[in-house]
Amino acid sequence: MSEGSVNQGRILRNLMRLMDVTCGHSFYEVLPRGVQVWLPDRGKGIYPDLIVVAGEPLLHNGQDDRVLNPCVMFEILANPTPGYSSEAATLPERESIFRYCRAIPYLQSYIFVHQTEPRVEQFYRAEENLWGMTAQTGLDTVVELAITDARLPMMDIYDRVDFSLLV
Repeated sequence: MSEGSVNQGRILRNLMRLMDVTCGHSFYEVLPRGVQVWLPDRGKGIYPDLIVVAGEPLLHNGQDDRVLNPCVMFEILANPTPGYSSEAATLPERESIFRYCRAIPYLQSYIFVHQTEPRVEQFYRAEENLWGMTAQTGLDTVVELAITDARLPMMDIYDRVDFSLLV
């Protein structure tokens, strides 16, 4: 979880709304920021911007703020730092965290949402030890989540996001 901005708040609100409608009263539950995903191999947790769990959350040592079983995690990438592009500023952090997250047996998709442009990168579990990646760019495309058959239109993910705020 990164520092907040107006655009980050808008993207998070939009994702919450889309995922709530998609999951509804189904087997899946959407949980916002503040719920930690515990990484046993790392001995600590991370705070994704949004997680989806299948069924009831499994809790680390019974602590209700440490979830062990996310099936989807969303990260809204921070604004770039001066002198670096968005991708360069966040790529090492993404790779480091994703290395630990791949070990979560329940995780099926890890999704990175950019603030600086309409771009969503989805890493998905193709097989037990094989991950694939898709990227959607532009407001006229759709992000598809295999676990829920969800279709998240990029136009809805980025509703009211003002890219000129980042110039």
